[in-house]
Amino acid sequence: MIGIRDLARHLDISIGTVSRALNDRADVNPLTRQRVRDAAAKLGYSPNQSGRSLRRGKTDLIAMIVPSRSDDTLINTVFLSVLDGLKRRLGEDGLDLAIFLEGEKDSRLASLRRVTERGLADALIIADTRGADPRVEYLAKLRRPFVTFGRTKAAARHAWVDPDFEAAIEGAVEHLAGLGHRRIGLALPKVDTNYVDLVEAGYRRAMRSRGFAIDEGWDVRRPAGERGGIEAADALLAAAARPTAIVLTDSMHAAALYRRLGEAGLRPGRDVSILALLPEARAQYLIPTLTSYQTDWTEIGRRLGEAVIAEIARTSGEQSAQFTTDKATPERLQFKMAVEFSPGESVARVDAAD
Repeated sequence: MIGIRDLARHLDISIGTVSRALNDRADVNPLTRQRVRDAAAKLGYSPNQSGRSLRRGKTDLIAMIVPSRSDDTLINTVFLSVLDGLKRRLGEDGLDLAIFLEGEKDSRLASLRRVTERGLADALIIADTRGADPRVEYLAKLRRPFVTFGRTKAAARHAWVDPDFEAAIEGAVEHLAGLGHRRIGLALPKVDTNYVDLVEAGYRRAMRSRGFAIDEGWDVRRPAGERGGIEAADALLAAAARPTAIVLTDSMHAAALYRRLGEAGLRPGRDVSILALLPEARAQYLIPTLTSYQTDWTEIGRRLGEAVIAEIARTSGEQSAQFTTDKATPERLQFKMAVEFSPGESVARVDAAD
């Protein structure tokens, strides 16, 4: 590959003319512009991206900050589907995606600060959001374009994309109630993530609206992953009045519950109904098949791409508004992805008296 100096030398024209031709400047003769492009393609000209970025004030790179934990609750097939949709959508606008991992020992802001302060990306996407997330406050103060994969308690003030967890838990309780269940338990991973709070609040709201009692022994939080799943299963099965149905979100919790039921001589869908909210793909291999609510994770990725592109435009609009008042600033994209019921064999009707 050659640089711009080599290209100019080969064509016997100035570096400035080559640069203006490659950047499609109107002050370059069309024939010269085409001649430069043809030579660049033939000789394998490679622009100095860092230099171009400095001149343009853009990197054409979107950074996604992803927590990396030993329980591996985020890096899974669900997340890979999100990345696929996100990367495809960004590519349509000539943008690239870079993933930065936030280690377990990093503070919530450490990785984000490094990426932001070094100017490595034009915009950021942060995942695994908390209700009160310091990363949101940090980026908002800097007026940097960003989007969250997941809501926060300040969701009205920033762009986000998230599944409709409220509809999922409401639908789950409604479906189980229609099959005669009144003692409905809930198992959630013990993580400081906003979606868990959304699900729990929705569960309590759905139970109370139907006049169902909520035994505190039916609402458990245990560590994510297999070990936490075993603990959750043991707690639910040991309840004084054992739930006839259990709603959960962690696929490994589902696998652990299947295991514990089998060890107790019980069968999912016959003795205890199990319904999962937005489980990852590994859960599809459980037998009997897992009843669930699902969403389109690839489409969520595309929506994240659209949101971050809109945020870049919105931020540019805010900056332009300092000098002119005739340019409207685009609104923040806040999108809740629909969920759909997916029938399986892990849920069955019970006598309302049970």
